[in-house]
Amino acid sequence: MRKAAIEIFGGAESLDSTKVFFCAHRYVQGPGVLEDIDTYLPMVGGRVPGLLLPGDLPPAIGETVEAAFATADIAAVRSPFGGQCSFEEIDSQVATFRAAAIDVLVAIGGGKVIDAAKCIARRINVPLIVCPTLASTDAPCSAAAVVYTAEGAFRDVEFLPSNPDLVVVDTAIIAKAPVRFLLAGMADALATGYEARTCVANAAARSMVGGRITIAAATIAEICSRTIFEHADNAVAAVKSGILNESFERVVEANTLLSGIGFESGGLAAAHAVASALTLVPSIEHRFLHGEMVAVGTMIHLQLEGDGAELERVDTLLARLGLPRALSDLGITAQDGDGTFVMLVEAACNFPFMKNGPFEVTPDILKKAIFEVEERRMSSAQYAA
Repeated sequence: MRKAAIEIFGGAESLDSTKVFFCAHRYVQGPGVLEDIDTYLPMVGGRVPGLLLPGDLPPAIGETVEAAFATADIAAVRSPFGGQCSFEEIDSQVATFRAAAIDVLVAIGGGKVIDAAKCIARRINVPLIVCPTLASTDAPCSAAAVVYTAEGAFRDVEFLPSNPDLVVVDTAIIAKAPVRFLLAGMADALATGYEARTCVANAAARSMVGGRITIAAATIAEICSRTIFEHADNAVAAVKSGILNESFERVVEANTLLSGIGFESGGLAAAHAVASALTLVPSIEHRFLHGEMVAVGTMIHLQLEGDGAELERVDTLLARLGLPRALSDLGITAQDGDGTFVMLVEAACNFPFMKNGPFEVTPDILKKAIFEVEERRMSSAQYAA
């Protein structure tokens, strides 16, 4: 995947030892900001917007956007998203929007519609405005799109030459989503600082486009993780009470903006190598969110590095938030004779992110770390009982 990104951003020789920083071009966040989306079009130079909306989007959200455009006498071209970010869906939407001669694409919804919009906007060469309805991942700000088959199986990662032109995060909408999505985003964001720290410490490590890590990216990644530690509990309380607060706003920013910058420009390591391997198990891919897999990956990442103090901090926070902390929480039996477990270990070791660590992680080394995390999980469960 990194090789493909390097080719887009200028070739391996020019980037391999060069520090690189990249992020979404503009970012707007706050309650009710989607109601003013028409005022943001001049930021990206559009006047004929195309709207890509998933079928399960609450009608009020689409109506809010169309009302804002109508007030400004802007006629938007609406197209329903088919539900899967596949090349077939992308090609179909490209034909629709190209025929309508749109000059800016607005995507509203979750990760798949956002990733599809990235690919569509690139193909018809128009600016992209992303309006996430969840704070469960950092996909809204990234320059990468995960493409699936029409049946929903992983197919490829498409790297774009540019990040979204504008990301509009309406926290009033985010707050209405089930709290599980916010928690998953927190787990994903929590890993950001630890993985960037690993990439900074290892001179051979590279970011998602093959460059070294800037001070800015490392700092943002560290603040991202720190924000989760400091504001997670109050943010969850805000969502459950329906009264939004500054902690909720900070966590949404960490989940979306800081984590997006941190993973792309700061680099990934063992936590995401494990999480990526977990997606190969259908029962996990269909039942668990990305951040929930990363939560387990972060525990294993810190165990691999032997950082007992941070492992304890993360374990305590994940337990308090009710997030997974070990493979057993995802329904995986961690033992050598189990075929799924053996496959996971081999896959995780072969993911390129794992090579950003300070030492080679062999299957035996990874198994040992996993067993130790499982033992910790079992001990805490017995203590709680």
